[in-house]
Amino acid sequence: MSQNNMISFITLTDIDNKQIELNPAFIVWMMRSVTDTDEGAMIPFTNISLSSGSNIYVMETPEEISNLQIQTIARSMAALMPMFNDLMEDID
Repeated sequence: MSQNNMISFITLTDIDNKQIELNPAFIVWMMRSVTDTDEGAMIPFTNISLSSGSNIYVMETPEEISNLQIQTIARSMAALMPMFNDLMEDID
């Protein structure tokens, strides 16, 4: 799980241990769930429903994903605010 170098994407790990690049704006809802393994162990995961209608299943908790969403917004605002500031100064 990480905030990657692209401003508006986060990196999550799916249940097959593959990396997923996701724009967090497409997340509609998240739900915790568990799955049984062949050995009888319970493995927790998060079911994420996307605006496209598909679901993805990741190992991160909803709290971790929400934190990444907040970081994404903060990084986007940090990148955009200097441009808005320059624009406002040009208007004056």
